Amino acid sequence: MNDKERILTVILDRLSLTQTLCLSGTSEKMFDDRDGRQYAHFGAYDDRPIQKGDLVLASTGGISEWKIGWVHQVIDRDTIVMREIGGERLCNYGNERFQRIVGIDESLLLEGDRYQFQQKVLRAFRKGDEYMYRFGGVTFLDDGQAEIWTREAFGGFTPHNPSKPYSFFMKWNKRTSVKRILATMRENGYGTRKFDRNPEPTKELENTSPTGQNGA
Repeated sequence: MNDKERILTVILDRLSLTQTLCLSGTSEKMFDDRDGRQYAHFGAYDDRPIQKGDLVLASTGGISEWKIGWVHQVIDRDTIVMREIGGERLCNYGNERFQRIVGIDESLLLEGDRYQFQQKVLRAFRKGDEYMYRFGGVTFLDDGQAEIWTREAFGGFTPHNPSKPYSFFMKWNKRTSVKRILATMRENGYGTRKFDRNPEPTKELENTSPTGQNGA
């Protein structure tokens, strides 16, 4: 699939989960999950105003290739410049009500070179084949750097006190190879670095009541 087809498919997939869970909230808070994130949904009545970079649905207009796209510029309350998903084409879109598409992980909405680099990082983890060292995500910065996260498989098999993911930074461009990514991963502890954990609570702390007095 191209970027546009893939991202539109992701939107449908994530919204279908929300519907399966029968989440029909009338406010943003009603779409929160237990981890402080949000299920995929169209912005509710109390959603913030749209801004550059938002993924939006033109909710009152007809069906067209610009029905869903990225906000490139906000002109006024009901007029934006919309960028086509997966491309650079722009469209002035006015006399319209726009709804944000909220709650979809940014990593699933990557386009172009950033998406291709993320896929190379995933291949580097597979090629490295270190069972306990898993892909934890990529964060892209504006200065041509990427922050690559590594997590321990199953949190180190300690559900009461899981390990903490670690990250490192590297410069990247569209020519960066899987081999170079894997080498940089190894330079930063892939396969050898121990994962940090929160200190285990002491017996005294475990038996302390919220008032600061030892429980009976």
